[in-house]
Amino acid sequence: MHPLFNTSKKLLILSVSWSVLAASICGLISAITDYSLLHTFILFAPLYLLCVLFILPNFYVCRGLPLGQTEILLLAVSQLLTVMVVVVAWMLIGQSYANYLEGASGDIPWRAMFTDTLFVNLTLIAIQYEIIVLIHYLFFALEKSKDLERVALEQKLLISQAELQSLKATVHPHFLFNALNTLSSIALSEPEKAHRFCLLMAEFLRYSVGYNKKESATMREELEHIRNYLGIERERFGKRLQTRFDVDDSVLSQPVPPLILFPIIENAIKHGIDSCLEGGVLSVEVKDRQDTLFIQVTNPVDELGKKKKGEGHGLSSVERRLEVRYDKEALLKTIKESGKFTVQIYIPLQDRIVGNLSQ
Repeated sequence: MHPLFNTSKKLLILSVSWSVLAASICGLISAITDYSLLHTFILFAPLYLLCVLFILPNFYVCRGLPLGQTEILLLAVSQLLTVMVVVVAWMLIGQSYANYLEGASGDIPWRAMFTDTLFVNLTLIAIQYEIIVLIHYLFFALEKSKDLERVALEQKLLISQAELQSLKATVHPHFLFNALNTLSSIALSEPEKAHRFCLLMAEFLRYSVGYNKKESATMREELEHIRNYLGIERERFGKRLQTRFDVDDSVLSQPVPPLILFPIIENAIKHGIDSCLEGGVLSVEVKDRQDTLFIQVTNPVDELGKKKKGEGHGLSSVERRLEVRYDKEALLKTIKESGKFTVQIYIPLQDRIVGNLSQ
């Protein structure tokens, strides 16, 4: 539906405005010809009120031929054909209306009045058409700008929410309790290991809290962050936690949303490794697959093992951030098999990104 027809208020404003325009045009025609204002008003006012119904559907032509995405020749030909249809339809209806008036009142030359002013009227209709075309394209430009602002704001809100969730997870009492308990157990017997453990904690906290200063992180930074996290957890799980990384060096500089991996790795530890009595291998694969950044995280799952309660926001939050960031060009996929759970992420590489990443 045309945006001017979606509310009664807009429809009323359109009706009043176009009535004033039609009356003004009738006055103009009367001023430049010998015909009286009353006669020009009777003949042309209804026709110009009807003209709006011919011109406004141009909205759908403009929507189907967006500027910047349509070839100039195709755009010009399409608009020219449309205005010709409008003009011909107006002429036919106008001629029929003039014939009707002359039949009803033969003492006034209605047909001659219509013919004598035809050039002026067609010129005015063409001008009105072009003005409406410009208004429609301006409307679409403003709508696009609003959409971009909305997406940018939504992305910032999502990042802020992710930051808050990450911060909560980072300083979660349970996490700190486990980390400090691990630190206390190695501080006296293995001071060098305790020192390394403190450095891991410091780097992990620094990245988790401070990443909001940037809209993007490199794949290298994300991998370093989860390695720090896994290093902390490895001290708690010992040999139960084994890791395997398979990473293409060519994708390390690729920009990605900050903390896009942490919720997935945390989920793999909490619901995967910790559920298995003997632990297992957490596998991280990062590859360049046909101009797409492919990330895969696989962890073992013991369906009969202990279960960790969770609200399930981690993966859904990642999926939503990807959708907003890459305008549905990215994909998160989960695969649940017997004894194994896999999360796959597909992100367009930098030279293929056409959405929000470049903004």
